[in-house]
Amino acid sequence: MGSGQPNSEEFIVKAKYFLPLEPTEENLRQIQTRFTKILREEGYITDDAPLPYVTLDRTMEFVKIPPEPKKSRWDKLKEKIGPGGSDDIRERLTDTQKFLSGLERVADDIPFRFVFRFKTFHGDEVEGYDLFVEVTPALLQKSRQLRLSENYSYNTDNIVDRNKRELQRILGRLELEPIQGPYTEAETLDTRLSETTIDQLEEHSYGKTALKYINEGDQSLRRGLLHAALSCYIQGIEWTILYYKIQQDDEDLVEEQQNGEIGPVYFSDLTEELEEDTPASQKTISKLSNFNQAERRWMAHHKSGELQRQDVENVRSTLLRLSDELF
Repeated sequence: MGSGQPNSEEFIVKAKYFLPLEPTEENLRQIQTRFTKILREEGYITDDAPLPYVTLDRTMEFVKIPPEPKKSRWDKLKEKIGPGGSDDIRERLTDTQKFLSGLERVADDIPFRFVFRFKTFHGDEVEGYDLFVEVTPALLQKSRQLRLSENYSYNTDNIVDRNKRELQRILGRLELEPIQGPYTEAETLDTRLSETTIDQLEEHSYGKTALKYINEGDQSLRRGLLHAALSCYIQGIEWTILYYKIQQDDEDLVEEQQNGEIGPVYFSDLTEELEEDTPASQKTISKLSNFNQAERRWMAHHKSGELQRQDVENVRSTLLRLSDELF
C-alpha cells in the first residue's frame, strides 16, 4: 500500500508496439482513425483526431471523459421544462470546476490519459511504424490537480496492473501485441547498488565519480535518452575499475597518464585489467568483453540515431553487478 503523493515513475505505464505496414500518410490516417473510434467507444476524447487534408500529427492524446456532474434539483427541473440543460462533454473538460469534480469521482485505477507516438521505421526487410504508448492512471492525474491528503492511501500494484491490462485489452482490439512492456520506469530500474557498495564507492573521489555517472545514466534512461545513458554507464564502468585499481593494487592510472608515465587508457584497456586475479565473476568479465566488441556498433548507432534500450539496460546491469562484485 502507498500513501501521500504518488511517484510518476511507479505509475505511468509504457509499452512499445510495431505496426508492419507501408509508412504512408494514408495508412497512418487509417490507423489513427481506428484508434480514435476505439478510444471514443472506451470513453475517451481527443483533439488529435485525423482531419481531411490536414497533415497528421505523430502524437495523439486521449483523455478520459469525466463522469457527468451531480445535478441539483434545479438542473433536473430545467432539463424537463426546456432546452439548454443537456450535458456537454466538452464542457466537462474545459470547465475547471466540472472537470475537477468529475476527476474526483473517477476510480484511482482507471487509465485517465493515453498518449500514442508514431515513429516511422525503415528496415532492410520490414517497414512500418514504431508505436510508443504511455498510460497515466487517474490517481496520478488526481495528485497533479487535486489536493490529496498525506493520509490518502492507494494500492500501487493494483493500479499498475489494472492499467497494464486495460492497455493490452484496448490495443488488443486492433490485434496488436506489445514488443516491449507494458512496464513502469520503476520496474525497469528496480535493481540498485547495495548500501555496502555505495558506502565504499563514496570513500574516494573516483568512486563518487562512478556513482555520479550511474545516477546521471538512470536519469537519462528514464527520459528515453539512450545515447546519453549509454555514455554515462560506460564511464561509470571505467571509473569503477579505476577506483578498484587504486584500492587493490595502489595504482592510479589517471595520475600515471597525467604524468606521462603511460599512454591513453581506453575502455578495452581497463576491462583487460580485470581478466586475471579479480573478484569479478566470469559472467561479468565476459559481458565486458562483449561490450568491447560492441563499441563499433554503438558508435554506428550513435551516428544513425538507432540504439536499442535493451543494449543500454544490459550495460547498466553489468555495471551494477561489477560494482557489487569488486567492492
